[in-house]
Amino acid sequence: MVNPAFEIRMVKENLDLSMALLQAVQEEKVTARQLFRDGPEDMFVAFAVDNNGPDQIELTRRAANQARAAFALSVIQTQRSLDRVFVNQPLEEENPDLQAARCVMFLLKNTVFPNLFQPVWNCPPEYRRRFEVRPINLLMDAGELHGKGLSWDHVGGLPQFLELLVFFANWVQDLDEVGSPVQAVQQAAREAEMEAEIIFSSPVPARMIEGPVERFVDVQCDVGDNNLVLAKDLYAGFQEWCRDTGQNDVSQRSFGMQLTAMGFQRRRRGRGKHWWDGIKLTAPVQTAESLLQESLVGAANGYEESYQTELPT
Repeated sequence: MVNPAFEIRMVKENLDLSMALLQAVQEEKVTARQLFRDGPEDMFVAFAVDNNGPDQIELTRRAANQARAAFALSVIQTQRSLDRVFVNQPLEEENPDLQAARCVMFLLKNTVFPNLFQPVWNCPPEYRRRFEVRPINLLMDAGELHGKGLSWDHVGGLPQFLELLVFFANWVQDLDEVGSPVQAVQQAAREAEMEAEIIFSSPVPARMIEGPVERFVDVQCDVGDNNLVLAKDLYAGFQEWCRDTGQNDVSQRSFGMQLTAMGFQRRRRGRGKHWWDGIKLTAPVQTAESLLQESLVGAANGYEESYQTELPT
């Protein structure tokens, strides 16, 4: 079975491409005549063609349909992926940002699924309230949306919706690292409650402890209260160091448990990512995952000035 975080990223990429194609067609950077010229004879059937050749208006309409379908797919599949991860209802979620995000996606799925082409908000009474996802600055007031046609503006615009997909992909991936869905939800809630109360402790000197994790901290890391590193990057650095030095690798779960035993604290910060406090790599490691996240977030930000606020019609 495909990983839920990967599923969400896939539908997000599909929506990225569909919206880029729609914009290119609207700006006539991609034209029906170009496609017709380079395509087989049956392209006459694919596009409305009169005596003057392929019709750009028809291509624009179909590109808009493709974008609409990609948006609907992203909503429906993301909600299905979330249903595989979380065992509680959106309103039962304890973390306020995650609760708001899950409620927004639940309402979108509730709205899009019955009518993909002309979605009308379907908001149960208990969901007719204000939802704010602070890490991505998404604000949706569902108090008066019920019965209205869906618009990008209702979720803060297309860039905010794309940010929401990235937010979920990050959360789901982090929860998957923790363990079962129930344990993941409980741990995330505990971390959110404890975040303001964390007091840094002085880690035990690594040279006094046996094992590859402790030796890695001793020779490859800088320990200090003001230091900070992404959990994924720290583990990637550990794996690379093990390969280079012939040390025995350990699982990410074991790696985290040993760091905790040494006195380090793992916290969740912006965009739902996990960070280790009090430690950093002496030489940064740029992983494929970190590059992917930068590209996903960058792609979302790139739409801010480019797209209309209304859903394609």
